[in-house]
Amino acid sequence: MSGQAPSTTRRDAVRNRERLLVAARQVFSERGHDVALEEVARVAGVSRTTLYRNFSTREELAATVFEDNVERIENRAEEVRDDADGLARLFDFVLDVGLANRGLTQVLAGADVRWFADLRERIAASFEPLLERGIASGVVRPDVDVDDLMVAVAMADRIASTHDDSRREQLSARARRLLRRALLTA
Repeated sequence: MSGQAPSTTRRDAVRNRERLLVAARQVFSERGHDVALEEVARVAGVSRTTLYRNFSTREELAATVFEDNVERIENRAEEVRDDADGLARLFDFVLDVGLANRGLTQVLAGADVRWFADLRERIAASFEPLLERGIASGVVRPDVDVDDLMVAVAMADRIASTHDDSRREQLSARARRLLRRALLTA
């Protein structure tokens, strides 16, 4: 029996899991979706056993990162909820998350469609109060709706999947500029 207290073991497990998620984001982004999972463990500074104890498949790891991204988007929406430009700031954040996590959608290509739909609904729900506030304050055009924003998010996902780094940065800048032209009043 180990001499470690259960709370220490749990803290280590939580820390290792978080390190794996951070490493997965980095490795999938830098090297693509088909990188060896052992590389994720190496970058996280954990053993392969720890990796597979937490995530039995590449898809499970990618799905967890994807769900964590949605939670990050929800948290960011809450942070900018009272800002007049909160909608634009959240969209920029969503675009940044997508760019930093390219390769995830390729790993998840066979995932349950309903699972993706549920996550999409959560993202849309994050945008709704910011959209309402932006329209009420005159910052967002009154004819914009949440479906417009979700189309923009889908476009951002497409940009994120571009493999040419220099092209991806150009497209990202263009998407941000077009968002402001299409959705904002000024």
